[in-house]
Amino acid sequence: MKLVQGKQFNILFFLLWLIIVAVIWVVSDYHQHDPFSKIIYLGLQLFILILTTYILCNILLPPIIIGNRIYLFIVILVGISLIQATSLYYCDVFLFFLEQKKIISPSLDGAPDELFVAISSFTPIALLLNMGFGGLRFLYDHSRLSEKNNLLQKNLLESQIATLQAQINPHFTFNILNHIHILMQTNQDKASVLLLKYADMLRYQLYEGNKDLTSLMVEISFLKDFITIEGIRWDNRLSIDCSWEIRNPQTKISPFLFFTLLENAFKHVSRSTSNLGFITVKMWQEETKIHFVVANSISTATILPKNRIESGLGLYNLRKRLELIYPDRHLLKTQQNETEYITELIIQL
Repeated sequence: MKLVQGKQFNILFFLLWLIIVAVIWVVSDYHQHDPFSKIIYLGLQLFILILTTYILCNILLPPIIIGNRIYLFIVILVGISLIQATSLYYCDVFLFFLEQKKIISPSLDGAPDELFVAISSFTPIALLLNMGFGGLRFLYDHSRLSEKNNLLQKNLLESQIATLQAQINPHFTFNILNHIHILMQTNQDKASVLLLKYADMLRYQLYEGNKDLTSLMVEISFLKDFITIEGIRWDNRLSIDCSWEIRNPQTKISPFLFFTLLENAFKHVSRSTSNLGFITVKMWQEETKIHFVVANSISTATILPKNRIESGLGLYNLRKRLELIYPDRHLLKTQQNETEYITELIIQL
């Protein structure tokens, strides 16, 4: 990790050290009447601590944090603490030498302790200091990595939604154009009406389909256009019953969520010559929930096992979109009996 990436951390790092130095300077009783000796005495030791903690936080810890190697994190903390304790011991030896040469005033401590005693005394203090600054660096990098991960997940989410919507559009277009093509050979007037309705649907796709959100009123208008097209195509061979109970038409919702269920109903509705097929569409809104239920008639010959019912590409894509856009805020269920196939979608806004 480049040092420039820790610029904000380094500002906090030096600010904390500035506070620590100020406190130590005020409470320290070394050379109270000799500022020069006090600067040398405290400055040399603090310089060692600041330099080693800087190396720890900016060079040693970042790659360990990124690699999530906690055991190495502990080893580094202990190791740097021992190095600091040893350095402080030799710093005391050097300061004692300066005292002997009368470059600085002698302190009240006298000669330095033995190496082992000094290291045993300095190490716990150094360890606590490193745990503080190292923990601060860990929290800083963790928050940065978490923020970066959230941004990547958001970009991935937007990419997946765009991909899934792109899969919907060609399938939808193929079905409608195929319907118009058939009517062009049998009834050009109806084909003309369908073409105009299809133009309205394309307008919806162009201006609303790529938006994150559209109004419920516009979405319902799109569904009604499709129902009108299918009603003309089926003529008198299909009974269509629709109900729309919407409290707030301006409610925002992700586009194309209901279309797949409606398209599947018209695609799989029974085509018996003896019995009139039917499709029932109901949508209602209650406070923060939107309910959408569509049912289509089936014959005993078209009843499928449950795993076959839910394995279609359209339903698969819809489930993926719902998981991405409304995680834990939706319910999509399917069921069938001897006469009808029913799908229900509930969205919690």
